[in-house]
Amino acid sequence: MAGDKQQLGSILILTLLMLLFLQYVAVAVVNSTNISSQIVANFQRGQQLKKTAIKAIDVVINNQDHFASYSKYLNSLGEFSANFTTITATGLKVKIIYFKCLDLGPAESHLDCDLSNEYWQLNLQVEDLVSKAKIDLVQGVRLNRLLNSARTGSQPFTVSTLWWYQK
Repeated sequence: MAGDKQQLGSILILTLLMLLFLQYVAVAVVNSTNISSQIVANFQRGQQLKKTAIKAIDVVINNQDHFASYSKYLNSLGEFSANFTTITATGLKVKIIYFKCLDLGPAESHLDCDLSNEYWQLNLQVEDLVSKAKIDLVQGVRLNRLLNSARTGSQPFTVSTLWWYQK
């Protein structure tokens, strides 16, 4: 009889330990699921930031007036600005870090950029205002001058993208 009580006590302790172990496993599974869903959500938000940044780059480089009348788009601090309201999703902010020509002489400043400059670089940042996540993209651009554009009335250049990278 005493052996049966000891055996029942041992089984009870083993059962409690097994339940405790199963509880830890269940908590680990729930935490793992939460972490996985957070990783997926962060990835999707990052892709949305990148897509918005690419759209913003397209807005800047596809508007030939940004190159032809560069100084018109500079604010009082000498920073380039463009209108991104059509592409900016709710909760996102697009900011141009810099947009300037690269092939200037040593004595020139970016304020001297015009159609005579062949190589340009655009760096912009998209920020999620809620999570404060940011993405920076840099796009290199080349202006290709067209011959006889004055006679045909077309723009005197085309724009081609050269390089881009994510900071």
